Amino acid sequence: MADSPKADLWKATKHPRMRPWLAVAAEVPATFAAHHYWGDSVPAAIGLTVAAGVLTAATWWAGEGTKTGRRIHATLSTALGTTYLVIGTVTGPVEPAMASVLVIGGAVAAGSWNIRQALRVNVDPQKEGGAVETGILVKSIGNAKAALRGQPKVEPNKVTAPLKLDGITNDELGNRLKEIAVELGIAPTSARLQPDPERADHTNLVIVPQDMLKTSVVWPGPSNPGGSITDPIAIGIYEDGQEAVLWFPYDDQTKRNGTHFLAAGMNGSAKSTGISVAMTEVLTKPDVIVWGVDPSKGMQTFAAFLPYMDWVEMTEAGGNNMIDALSQVITARANTLGQHGFKNWTPAAFEKLGMPYMIVWIEEAAKFFRNGTEMEGLVMEARSAGISVIISLQRPSSTSMPTDVREQLGGVLCFGVKGSTTADMALPDDVRDAGARPEAWENRKPGYAYLVAPGVEEERYAVPLRTYMIDDDQISGTLAVTTRADVDPITAAAAGEAYANRTRYDADAAPASNDTTGQETIVMSKDETEAAEKALIEKQVDREIEAMVGDDPDDDGFVPDVDAEQEIPAVGETWSFGQQQAAVREQTPEAGMDSLMAMLGEFRAEEREFIGPKDFGPFGKGERIGRSRAWVSEALGDLSDAGIHLSETDQAGVYRLLYPEMAEV
Repeated sequence: MADSPKADLWKATKHPRMRPWLAVAAEVPATFAAHHYWGDSVPAAIGLTVAAGVLTAATWWAGEGTKTGRRIHATLSTALGTTYLVIGTVTGPVEPAMASVLVIGGAVAAGSWNIRQALRVNVDPQKEGGAVETGILVKSIGNAKAALRGQPKVEPNKVTAPLKLDGITNDELGNRLKEIAVELGIAPTSARLQPDPERADHTNLVIVPQDMLKTSVVWPGPSNPGGSITDPIAIGIYEDGQEAVLWFPYDDQTKRNGTHFLAAGMNGSAKSTGISVAMTEVLTKPDVIVWGVDPSKGMQTFAAFLPYMDWVEMTEAGGNNMIDALSQVITARANTLGQHGFKNWTPAAFEKLGMPYMIVWIEEAAKFFRNGTEMEGLVMEARSAGISVIISLQRPSSTSMPTDVREQLGGVLCFGVKGSTTADMALPDDVRDAGARPEAWENRKPGYAYLVAPGVEEERYAVPLRTYMIDDDQISGTLAVTTRADVDPITAAAAGEAYANRTRYDADAAPASNDTTGQETIVMSKDETEAAEKALIEKQVDREIEAMVGDDPDDDGFVPDVDAEQEIPAVGETWSFGQQQAAVREQTPEAGMDSLMAMLGEFRAEEREFIGPKDFGPFGKGERIGRSRAWVSEALGDLSDAGIHLSETDQAGVYRLLYPEMAEV
């Protein structure tokens, strides 16, 4: 049978590593036979000696073209083996000295060949396209119809093997990288390809056996504080120790394009931390301003940046206002640059016009896309106006981001993602074919990423990096002592009322970074609080009027489609909540808002973190509101839009309760 002990023994005997031992064992019967027939013959001894010399010389001759070490090893082994045969023929193999030489010397000789086979990773190619020997690496790539075309370059923890493809493309070889990694016994992300741009049949297989990014590196501080936004922005370290850098604006010398960035990565992949490193570096430059919006994690993302960013929004409504304003900003900036002869923003434009470069950082962008916010025009037109946009989300699928937007994002910073499908969406096909595998990390290796962007060497697109680790104390400590640009009049005027009325944050009033209560504190002056609450009440009154009489399309105080003779419907709407309906005492919108605000104060006293319309129902304190459930839902939405008392969460109908404080005067 195929799996019998006899079959297994026969299979083991045929193994290549058994051949040296079989050769040593064959010396015993050969020496016995030679001693029996020629032990007393002088001519035979002379003939065996000459034959041994000829065989040794033939071995040296046959080894031409192989590595010198291998040639010497083979010749020496032949010489020792034939010498033992000649001496054993004369003295006999049973002599104690001869037996010891055979056992000890033979074991050393056979073992040396086994060690050589085990350590052989590559072969010495002869001429290009010539035959090569089969080491473990050649065996791995042999199935892919690729052969070594030169001497592999061996560096500490890195082997670069130049390959010549035969009947296979780089893409097809890239699909075999997982199998090659298995055959070589390395991690899935440890093997990648570097195609030769000059020849389609040439590529380099790069193998990095050990993960050199296991230990995170703390951000070493700004690389060039006081420089220009055109300087490289350092974000982390590649696996070979080289610093990973990126650029945002157009470069007039190298003609490098300005770019927008997609930052993709699943929850827990340290995506926001990586962008924070870049933004800290950016804000040490005196010719750039940063706008930012995060409708989900607001303070967690921006706490340390608040005093140093030009405009920050932490609600979806505020983010929409910023995005709407940007359409006017782009046009105004582009017109101004064009009038002064600038096709793109450059440092000279800043010196002449006082117009700083702009970076717009949009976190959790999928929420805006799902709710219909249009950014196609923003990303298509912003670059020439000196604006780069960073769109950060977990999964850049067609349901989370329009493909037209995705096509305009020239840079990608891809962290660990969930599954190969998401990786295919985030990274270009050629980078995936070269061996980029962010799905292998998921969120188990925070900070690991691939960087694809203008200015970055293409051969590094598939090289893993790890972003620096940074905390709020480092961010605020660095930015507190650096100089930043002020917004220019053109940009400020184009941004309009939303920009003029934006919330500003002073360094002394910025929320503490070590707040772990989950409660967000917004510092407002008394006048600001009263004005905001008055605006909310007026908004509710307007909605009540519109609900009763409809919209006025002409804005002339007359609504022609209202029947003046119609009866006014009875009031007294009831709430059910699955129980017997109970009448609700109707109150005016102003009184209802007063009651709602009082209830918010009571919820704060209870240290509540999240609330929703259900908390104002008739089985709690709902009788005090005296308004319908729809009215309460809209009122909570308005409060969330204002960002003073509530903020939105990822869950519909659930709001985070904020804790406003009166500013000291």
